Amino acid sequence: MSEKEKRLIERNAERCGLSISKYLRQRALGYMPRAALPEVFFSFNDKLDELCVAVEGKITADTEERIIALVDEITAELILPQKERLVV
Repeated sequence: MSEKEKRLIERNAERCGLSISKYLRQRALGYMPRAALPEVFFSFNDKLDELCVAVEGKITADTEERIIALVDEITAELILPQKERLVV
C-alpha cells in the first residue's frame, strides 16, 4: 500500500471514530462506516425523544407509531453502518 493510500485509510477511520483495524474489518465485510456525528446530532435526537414522550397518549396510536418509526429511520440512516450493494 502506498503512503497516500495509508493516509486516506487513517483519515477515513478517524472520521468514523474507529480504529484502523475496525474500519478495515467493516469495509471488508461490505459495510460503509458512517462518519462520527457532531454532538449537536445527539442533542437533536434527545429533543425528538422528548417530543415522543410529550405527545404520548395525546395523538392517535397510528401517528405515534409513525413518529417513532421516523425517529428510528433517521437514527439508522445517520448512525448505523450501511451494507453496500455489490455491483455484479
